[in-house]
Amino acid sequence: MRRGKELRYHFSISPGRYGRLYDCVLQILAGEQPPRMFVMRPDLVELSGGIRPPHLYDHDGPGALLCLYWPKNGEWDARLKLANTYIAWAAEWLWYFEQWLKHGQWLAGGAHPTRVPRRWSPHLYREISTAAEPPLIVQ
Repeated sequence: MRRGKELRYHFSISPGRYGRLYDCVLQILAGEQPPRMFVMRPDLVELSGGIRPPHLYDHDGPGALLCLYWPKNGEWDARLKLANTYIAWAAEWLWYFEQWLKHGQWLAGGAHPTRVPRRWSPHLYREISTAAEPPLIVQ
């Protein structure tokens, strides 16, 4: 707990029996914001030979911020258990990430956010989607 306004859960997870071990942080901020899931180690871009993996959000700070579900579909609700949602979704995302490393194609489907420059700074980006389908998730 940080200053009574933020909870961070640090854990390690492997997406399968033979998958890598990933160090992750689940961040929960006070208020109505949904939690955020970060992969801290290993560096996902470094693992992919310098190519940015799909389904990541830009953010300021360390780690990779995972895109685990399509927010506009209302798939997250604060009454849901984090073990059944965010942690399970992170394991699934990491499994698809390892498949992407192996095959070069994101097999989970879903919407791939497009990076577009913000008007007020050409160095900052925001995520938007041009796809009509939400990403695949496990219920």
